[in-house]
Amino acid sequence: MKKHYMHMKSTALGLAFLLIVAMFGSALAPAGQADAAEAAAAPAKVSVSEAVYSAAEYILGGGVQSDWQAIGLVKAGYKADASYLDKLEAKVKEAKGTFTRATDTARTVLAVKALGADPEQFGGYNLIAKLYSHDKIAGQTLNNAVYALLALDSGSYSIPDSAAWTKAKLLGEILAKQNTDGGFALTGGASDPDMTAMALTALAAHKDDAKAVSAGERAAAWLSSALDAGGGYGDSSESVAQAIIALSSFGIDPTGAEYAKDGTELVGKLLSYRNADGGFAHNTGGSSNTLSTEQALLALAAFGSFGQNGGKLYDLSHAAAVNPLVRVSVAIEGPEAALGQANVYAGNVLTALERAAQANHLALVNEAGNYVTGIGGVSAGLYGGYDGWMYIVSRGGQWIYPSVGMNDFALQDNDKVLVYYGGDVTQVVDSVAVNPQKPKPGEAFTLTVTQKQWVWNADTFTSDPVTSPAAGVQVSVGGQRVTTDAYGLATFSGGLAAGRYTLDITGYDNGKAPSLVRYTGELGVSSGAAFADEKRISAWALEAVRSAADAGLIQGVSEETQVFAPKEYITRAQFAALLLRLTGQEPAAASSAQTFSDVLPGAWYYGAVNKAKELGYISGNGSLFNPDGVITRQDMAVMIAKAFDLAGNGAAAFSFSDGGKISPYAVEAVSAVTALGYMSAAGGAFEPAAYVTREMAAVVAVRLP
Repeated sequence: MKKHYMHMKSTALGLAFLLIVAMFGSALAPAGQADAAEAAAAPAKVSVSEAVYSAAEYILGGGVQSDWQAIGLVKAGYKADASYLDKLEAKVKEAKGTFTRATDTARTVLAVKALGADPEQFGGYNLIAKLYSHDKIAGQTLNNAVYALLALDSGSYSIPDSAAWTKAKLLGEILAKQNTDGGFALTGGASDPDMTAMALTALAAHKDDAKAVSAGERAAAWLSSALDAGGGYGDSSESVAQAIIALSSFGIDPTGAEYAKDGTELVGKLLSYRNADGGFAHNTGGSSNTLSTEQALLALAAFGSFGQNGGKLYDLSHAAAVNPLVRVSVAIEGPEAALGQANVYAGNVLTALERAAQANHLALVNEAGNYVTGIGGVSAGLYGGYDGWMYIVSRGGQWIYPSVGMNDFALQDNDKVLVYYGGDVTQVVDSVAVNPQKPKPGEAFTLTVTQKQWVWNADTFTSDPVTSPAAGVQVSVGGQRVTTDAYGLATFSGGLAAGRYTLDITGYDNGKAPSLVRYTGELGVSSGAAFADEKRISAWALEAVRSAADAGLIQGVSEETQVFAPKEYITRAQFAALLLRLTGQEPAAASSAQTFSDVLPGAWYYGAVNKAKELGYISGNGSLFNPDGVITRQDMAVMIAKAFDLAGNGAAAFSFSDGGKISPYAVEAVSAVTALGYMSAAGGAFEPAAYVTREMAAVVAVRLP
């Protein structure tokens, strides 16, 4: 198999795709959901780019909830959140395009523009016209004029000379409010760091105006003189963030000596508020919060673009990132064992690998910027041939074999990147067929494995996919190990007991590169046992209930009489335990530390809930989890999305007749689980607040990978 330089081809994976997700392991807990004690721990010193990444992960872990978060993520290079744009459109339509406060109109304009839509034609309204004709700018707090000017400067808009508020009029309104010391205040009086910084940010787009330049220079000088002995402004991370945004936008380096105290400059000061969970605190030693983190992300994004396109944070006229950062899974397979896996945000394969390697503490050797020669101490040429590190991508159930280097392969949401050590003979699993499809306990069954390799065609200058039986590879399941024959057939003559098993297929070869990249999946063995109340199970759920029970995913409520109770609601604790079984995780030890005040030691679900919290599958409400409370459909969607690290664009959620009833925190999760077919609707309605019955949970369980 050639290394990286073959023609890209996509081929169907068939049954293999049903199992391939398991190869990438369980989801990592988002940074924003770390325990409070961990969040407050002193973090290691990080670079600006690392701080941007971790701050973005903190925000994304809780879902985009504000206009500033959406703007910050886009400016930091992340893919625009279509679901948040849908929410903005719904908000604009509800308000009929008119917001009472000019600041709300301006902020909406900025977010709409950042997310790639046109504020002059959004939701059936011209938001730019609404803004330049707004009657709540004169005689109001200064931030009304500042926000309005930032919004009108964010793109190229049609503003008539007769408008109540042209850019020139807004600029004049701001200049008239400057104090004699060069600073600005919200409502008059003493100059204030935040308002001064915001005014300076607005002035940055008007450096062709001599008065604006003079006012900006005086404001920048005031920000320097107002620094306290600690190098900040009254121990407020948000004030430091605003100063960085302002200076970077105006073309002044915020790390310059005039913005430093005792060796601490503004960017370094801002990073001092960063916690180990990637979030930022309001004051020194405080806990992370979304407001401080979103402001820090905006500031770091502004500083990151310092000197580019004028460095103005709110200049949104430029196209979004060519390869925006998206959520992908990465598995790293060595020549003799798996080296690690991670879920990361990246725009290309190389960045994804770098972040996955960092998460798994693997040293990475990257030569010539686009060719990886070593991972975790395993270097190319280990076996004396053309063996080395390669990659392939699974997208929507298809293998994509690359024709470009890692740095040039653009990723899409939910791609699964497989980085592996191989040689010219190394192949990947194409499909796995089980016969019978649902073996019974003790019943002999077979697994037929096919493999795929891309072979260089000198006539067409392409790599053509060739599928063949995976002969001589090792198939392990339930403690048994069988080598496939010439037809790729592995026979398990003794069968297995009822339950759910991990399937492991390897082609490791002593002294040689693997013949086949390691593959893992799951296999269920059916007991065929019937529940005493099967007649009460809905016809659409009966087969799923049987399969879930056979796989050990969900049990009856009474072992003595085999009662399933299909119409009973499943509790939050029961569903947390189900997610652990689905993702192959074991409950935490009975001696593990208590995570919720209402989840007490000795309860049957204590270890399961603790483990689910540790993995980030659940978050609870502060110190409470409500383990015996019933779970709603939207909450089930959120827990599934967290456990399987699913990302959605929100569009599917708003296609339901009751999409507007889905809580904002659940929109992306509902979109993801419905788009993938894990959950469905009845009659076009999702019914987000409806409770989940045990038979419903069984149906979803067997659909999940």
